[in-house]
Amino acid sequence: MRPVAILSVLILFGLPALSQTDRIDSLLYDVLGNDWEMKRLLDPPSSYCYLYGGFAGDSKTLYAGREIGEDIYTLNGSLYFLHSKGFYLGASGSWYSQSDPGYRNTIATIGYLKALNKKNTMILRASYNRYFYNSQDTSVNYVFKNNIGSSLSYRNKWIGGRLSINFLFGEEFGMNVTPSLFSRIPLIRFGTFNKIQFEPEISLFIGSESVEYVSAGSLSGHMSGSQQELTTKDVYGLLNMQFYLPVCLYIGDFDIELGYSLNVPCTQDENITLPVSSFFTISLGYMLPLN
Repeated sequence: MRPVAILSVLILFGLPALSQTDRIDSLLYDVLGNDWEMKRLLDPPSSYCYLYGGFAGDSKTLYAGREIGEDIYTLNGSLYFLHSKGFYLGASGSWYSQSDPGYRNTIATIGYLKALNKKNTMILRASYNRYFYNSQDTSVNYVFKNNIGSSLSYRNKWIGGRLSINFLFGEEFGMNVTPSLFSRIPLIRFGTFNKIQFEPEISLFIGSESVEYVSAGSLSGHMSGSQQELTTKDVYGLLNMQFYLPVCLYIGDFDIELGYSLNVPCTQDENITLPVSSFFTISLGYMLPLN
């Protein structure tokens, strides 16, 4: 039996939620660790509420590290309510160029982070995402509408790691795992809390891909004749390795990020070689204290 083509990647539309979740993880990590606006308050309350909104643009759109044949850039917008006790909820949406319709999906999110030690260096997260797709888009069958995820993160002063797992379900069921290592390296500090920081991250994306195989079988039981039969098998394994190299400016309640991503896609099909690809990301965010 010989593999001939990859039919589809089962986790395509779970990916937009992952980067958003990692960003909220990082923000709440700072809030729980008393590394945000609360430092400026002389008489801080026992809890804090924040409203965080942001926009991000990617110069190229990839699914599980795979190029889709066209240079399509992506714009993402998000708005979240964050509480220093670890609760958060919000929504995000994505718009794709060269796509009809351009606005493809909205993701509603609710989650909770819990510090597991007194130093707040180890954080456990649980979240639920609900996907709402544009009903005009009939070219793609959206088989996943829900995502239950969790992660365990550890971070000291400048380096950390995260292990995330996501369960996607709807018409079908899928699961992906993302281990990652990241660092936070201050480059320049100015003022009391303003800084420019280098925040490199390396992550692996492990999930399921649907692969089509062709096999030769006998025709009507005669050895002289044969026919090819196509079978599809779901194969679980490493789909992508990503190196993300962002430089972040934190000034007041704003954060600006310029990043470069290098993606090394993988597949279980030994007869296919997937090209390495890269793209740039720029984002702007604002954290508004509500008390």
